[in-house]
Amino acid sequence: MIKMSSREIMNAQGFGVTKYSLDCSYYDKEFDSIDELIDDIASSGMDPNYEITRNGINTGDIAIDMIPF
Repeated sequence: MIKMSSREIMNAQGFGVTKYSLDCSYYDKEFDSIDELIDDIASSGMDPNYEITRNGINTGDIAIDMIPF
């Protein structure tokens, strides 16, 4: 039997809340918007050379490309 969390079930049914994070094994923070994610990366010193995920699925966007220099 496959066990799914209630969040995974809701996401599979299309009722989930969108969360953004990074495709990085040690970065476990999630945010409601890409802006919040980018703010955290900048303020925490996290390496921005990781792909952004939306609900755990890679978006194809690298965080550093979203940071204004």
